[in-house]
Amino acid sequence: MDRAQGSKGVLRVDHAQDARATSLQYHSPVMDGASYPRLQKWFFFPPIICLVLLLLVNFSGRDIQIFLWFNQQGRFAGDDFWIAVTTFGDGLVLFVLTLPFIRRKPELAWSLIVTWILIALWIKGLKYSIVTYRPLSVLDRASFRLVGAQYRYNSFPSGHATSVSAFVATLCIFFQRTWLRSALIAFAVLVAFSRLAMGVHWVTDVLAGFVGGWASALLAYSIARRFSFGTSRPAQIIFGLVIAGAALGMLFINYTDYPQAFRLLQTIALAVLVFTVCDYLLAWRKRKSLPTAAAASADPG
Repeated sequence: MDRAQGSKGVLRVDHAQDARATSLQYHSPVMDGASYPRLQKWFFFPPIICLVLLLLVNFSGRDIQIFLWFNQQGRFAGDDFWIAVTTFGDGLVLFVLTLPFIRRKPELAWSLIVTWILIALWIKGLKYSIVTYRPLSVLDRASFRLVGAQYRYNSFPSGHATSVSAFVATLCIFFQRTWLRSALIAFAVLVAFSRLAMGVHWVTDVLAGFVGGWASALLAYSIARRFSFGTSRPAQIIFGLVIAGAALGMLFINYTDYPQAFRLLQTIALAVLVFTVCDYLLAWRKRKSLPTAAAASADPG
């Protein structure tokens, strides 16, 4: 009799422990430095390759010819295609895409948020401290393809290439599957190439942006590991509200110079908001059912 009661007692303890463990899965976890994945050697290859290409293009003295060649290669697709692709390099779009990670991968979201801060300082600092001219200020308008807004200044570096490179680099740190990493890098390259196909940046702008974005992600990752308060519940709530506000703004305001991109901006914002709300509601519903399950498992009858 005592043995049976003892066995039931063990079962009740085990059920309670399982319930607590399951409950933790549906709360936003708090990470520490040891929870972050280690960097692998391959992670340094993409920026090194881009840096080598940047030096080759710069010292070749043929930046204009190389730009014109890449610009011509982009004629296989129409203007709307490139505008859609380049939209995914927009800093605010990528900032909004951080929202789904706030609850599911708070350490990734925190690393991304630090990255956006570094990128904002880096890009704005260079663009406004160095006077650089875009292709439209140097070349005859009829000699190359220009899509969308007619930018003339603040060419270096490419903000879109920087942002998408940093976003993809951060995802590559936290996601281990080779096929996913390959797809993400290929997508980042396509977005960076869109700036050449649209005729708004030189090749050196894009390469420097890609290297700078990747380096910013690496630095942000190191900072996020040291200062893990960004993964705390209060910080996650603040970040979530700020990013959700940005997503709501995207639903009603086209802040870009491309009218064709507005529907895509709205689709991205709506998808992110709907996914996040459903994710939190599902987590709340499962968490709410845990006390009932724990009480039932602890009932000796």
